[in-house]
Amino acid sequence: MSHPAINAALSYLLLVLSLVLFSGTSPVSAATTDYLWLEDPGDQLTIREAMALDAGQWQAFDPDQVLNLGFSDGAFWLRVAVPPEPRNRVLEIAYPLLDVVDIFWVRDGEIVRRYATGDTRPFASRPLYHRNFVFLVPSNTDTVTAFVRVKTQGAVQIPVEVVASADFLAGEQLSYGWQAMFLGIIVALALYNLFLFLIVRQATYLWYVLTVVSTGLVHLHFHGLLFQWWWPDLPAVNRYFTVPIIGLAMVAAIMFSIQFLAVARYSQFSYRFLLALLIGSGLSVVYGLFGGYQTGIGMVAVLAAIATPAAWLIGLYVWCRGQKLAGFYVLAWTPLLLGHLILAVSKLGYLPRTFLTEFGPQIGVAMEVVLLSFALAHRINLERRRRLKAQEQALSIQRQANQTLEERVRERTEELERANQRLESISFTDGLTQIPNRRQFDTRIREEWTRTGRQGQPLSLLLLDIDHFKSVNDRYGHLVGDDCLITVAAIFAHQIQRSGDLLARYGGEEFAVLLPATPEAGAEQVAERLRRAVETATVYPGAQEAAISLSVSVGVATMVARAEEKPDELIRRADEALYEAKGAGRNRVITFRGVQAIPADDP
Repeated sequence: MSHPAINAALSYLLLVLSLVLFSGTSPVSAATTDYLWLEDPGDQLTIREAMALDAGQWQAFDPDQVLNLGFSDGAFWLRVAVPPEPRNRVLEIAYPLLDVVDIFWVRDGEIVRRYATGDTRPFASRPLYHRNFVFLVPSNTDTVTAFVRVKTQGAVQIPVEVVASADFLAGEQLSYGWQAMFLGIIVALALYNLFLFLIVRQATYLWYVLTVVSTGLVHLHFHGLLFQWWWPDLPAVNRYFTVPIIGLAMVAAIMFSIQFLAVARYSQFSYRFLLALLIGSGLSVVYGLFGGYQTGIGMVAVLAAIATPAAWLIGLYVWCRGQKLAGFYVLAWTPLLLGHLILAVSKLGYLPRTFLTEFGPQIGVAMEVVLLSFALAHRINLERRRRLKAQEQALSIQRQANQTLEERVRERTEELERANQRLESISFTDGLTQIPNRRQFDTRIREEWTRTGRQGQPLSLLLLDIDHFKSVNDRYGHLVGDDCLITVAAIFAHQIQRSGDLLARYGGEEFAVLLPATPEAGAEQVAERLRRAVETATVYPGAQEAAISLSVSVGVATMVARAEEKPDELIRRADEALYEAKGAGRNRVITFRGVQAIPADDP
């Protein structure tokens, strides 16, 4: 990805952020005295004592903004005065995760109705069977006052409003319809990607399924639907579900990001950073089951606040480094990030409570899972096309290499009998890679040493070694290692086509390229071309394993033969340069010049 593309992506994000932040840069309206609150730090006030408090002890707040009071071990009281109005109304507290919600309806100084509910009490304790806390206003002809006592171990967020019953039902149709649509999206995409996993057997798809399911459960739980649907008679489950499910969602999302973006290949720092977040998320799952609820909520809130933007930035970074699929990741992660940003801005009071501000994170999640599902489907097609292209290329290269080898053998042995030609071909060819072996290399280097020395021409030698080849054998087995050797040999044979040059298997995972009448600069160009050809190639060990990316280290040496020297000196110099290339970090070309090997252009 080019720098202009990065600038374009950042400009797009900033534009959307600007529209969000400046569409309402001031609070919606001034608070009225109809909505009042106070804190009871020791949780000692009774309803009678709360009713007897002076008006000056209460604080006004704006019902258009969410009353966000952070974390507290105490209780909070709300006093909401509801004037008479000739229509039915309800009082709704639209945050289902409050532990205790007690409401007392008072008319003319007398308590006319009371309810005790909350998510630590059975769901049936709610007067209206609804995921939020909804209470009917008991009178249309007299002024009534609601005294609401709230106590919770989590975040004290109290979005409260009095709304006409007809308007509440109309809004509920839209809200519940969206929840049903959200659930359908989560279930459909989870099943779809589970089927993909069963077909391709790659862990990336399984982690994505877990991400979709756990993230969907988080949002359904935050909107009170899991309590309503799954365990209405077991309110204790709420205490042990919130923190672990958030932690599990982050574990799955981080593991998916690591594998989908191949972060370890593009940025070791980003990879280690994500591993640290992964460990923290895993610990939060355990802590949520056995530790304090309030501390656990704080832990996952901090981790989520760090992980969400960090994942977006890491996706943008690896996209810049050439990971094409990261573009889909950034595109999918952007609406999720913006959805949480809109929610945060609305909680601060700079945007009114609307469908978008309340359900922005869910909309972001829905868009993310849809876009990433497209990305995973595209990934399958991309890998299939690459595999077919690689197979066709390997067959083509093998055919060309065989043709070239046959022509070379025929040119050098046409005076011999046909039987001798076959014997000589067998004795000078490596059985695995079908290229010249060490024996033919030793013979040719002595011949070229004498010939080029007599003519005063330079003789160049490249020694190439496959990086980390032992780890390939250890992980995938020697059969896959043999496939890697065959593929690399075919790539080299395709690149080395000058009739006088020699490509040979030098031993193990080492190859040698002899370049007669080639100066040092030309040898360096050939070496870099071979290195790049291997770096951009991919080996597919089988449908059950991920593709293998290889690289080679190359040592280059050039000499003009002299009578007092032997070709062993040229081999020694190339070997020393190869040793320097592997010590300098591998996947590079080092040229021997004088006493010290010097790197060629850094890849």
